[in-house]
Amino acid sequence: MNKIIITDEAIETTILNATLSVDGVLDSWKGMEEYIPYFNRDKKHPHGIDFILEKDVIKVNIFVTVAYGADLRKVGKEIQDKVKAQIENMTPYKLSTIVVFIEDIKYEEQE
Repeated sequence: MNKIIITDEAIETTILNATLSVDGVLDSWKGMEEYIPYFNRDKKHPHGIDFILEKDVIKVNIFVTVAYGADLRKVGKEIQDKVKAQIENMTPYKLSTIVVFIEDIKYEEQE
């Protein structure tokens, strides 16, 4: 019998890419390790993505840094919509919960 295995890393990368594609999202929030080196030594959630896969259902927590001045409600909703669409189009899984944590707000650097 042939099998296709979708790893946790592939799911995390899909969630991360969908999140970062939203206007106003500057980065995923990586926790205190951004400010204090080696704070999160176990590297449990190095990309600001936490999810639980139970059977064919995923529950997701997403931690982001958003640009100052962005409509936070709109950014959060768009993250939820894009993550749901990408996961459900690219994998056999359904999403039951997507919680977006706006952990930080920063000015965008102009080049």
